[in-house]
Amino acid sequence: MTNSKGGVAAVDRAFAIIAAFTHKKPVLSLAEISRNTGLYKSTILRLLGSLEKGLFVVQRADGNYQLGPAVLELSSIYQDSFDLRQFVQPTLERLVEATGEGASFFIRVGDEQMCLFRVDGNQTIRDYTIRLGDRRPINKGASSQAFRAFESVEGPYTAADLAFTSFGTVTPEMAALAAPVFGQGNELVGVVTLSGPISRIDEQRCETLIPMLVEQTVTLSRMLGAQSGLFPGT
Repeated sequence: MTNSKGGVAAVDRAFAIIAAFTHKKPVLSLAEISRNTGLYKSTILRLLGSLEKGLFVVQRADGNYQLGPAVLELSSIYQDSFDLRQFVQPTLERLVEATGEGASFFIRVGDEQMCLFRVDGNQTIRDYTIRLGDRRPINKGASSQAFRAFESVEGPYTAADLAFTSFGTVTPEMAALAAPVFGQGNELVGVVTLSGPISRIDEQRCETLIPMLVEQTVTLSRMLGAQSGLFPGT
């Protein structure tokens, strides 16, 4: 099987255009795409023609551009490629029902973490800063602590080993709790977080939330194939 990591320049440029769109800037002008990608406008226009034909990008009535429905379809296919969703989604829903706070599942993507699944909290004031598909640095917040803690350390783990907290680290007014999820071969699969405003999630309430989070993530890990001996006493 041939594997060329060199890539094709035109494809790389097309991907650069798609990557220029973010949650903060979901709609871009031609000038903004050029500025964000470093590509000439003439080059961008040629590539946009192909991207629009495939519905990966669409042009709005005002002349600006946004991502098209094909991207959403690929996102859905990407999620379906994991058997994770049938296990993770109910876990997140149970956590939201029990705590009222937002629950997320992050995976490691290179030097970043990405939100693969998300269930919003049911409180009026809640964490709106985490969205499906969000990418975040691996050096901030409770989830990043969990990823880094289990990069090379092997179990067994106690309940105290599995919980991490952060208060205002990523977003000043938000707090988060995180716990790792393991799968077959006791490999780290991802991290589950609970998040909400610091006014509601303080250190005292964390004492109540942590056992709920750890119980759910340990159960999820066992469903995904982690050995029971990885969590003695939990």
